[in-house]
Amino acid sequence: MKKSMTGNKYKVALNETWDLFGSLMSGARSGLVGVISAKPLSDAAQNAVKSSAKALGYGDEACTFITTEGLEEHALFVLLEGLDPLCLVAADGKTAALLGQAYRCSVPTGDACRLFGRTAVSFIDFESLLQTPQDKQIAWALLKKLPKLNS
Repeated sequence: MKKSMTGNKYKVALNETWDLFGSLMSGARSGLVGVISAKPLSDAAQNAVKSSAKALGYGDEACTFITTEGLEEHALFVLLEGLDPLCLVAADGKTAALLGQAYRCSVPTGDACRLFGRTAVSFIDFESLLQTPQDKQIAWALLKKLPKLNS
């Protein structure tokens, strides 16, 4: 297969990533926030992450949603490095563990860490934290550990 090399190297990698993994991704094509989950997030959960990203200065269309169903750690690493988001959100414990395997480091749930220069936060179960106002505050407190875009 012949690939055109017009544009910059980041655009080429991004296009190849969508060609390879597009069935597992939705949302912003060049998302600043990569949101990873074992299964697709509900509309409410997606909207909560989008609102948080907007509040942190990333804008309205900042999130690329990635489902890890059927992905092994090497494929997740290739996907994320090709997408090259500024930061990552692991929405569940299963995804946090896979992320740790992909980057060969500890990804603690309920806390922030660094992965190849990116800030990442991981939840045990983000969806469950949207049920009560108190739990929403817990989720927001963790999401606020992501860098503000204009700081």
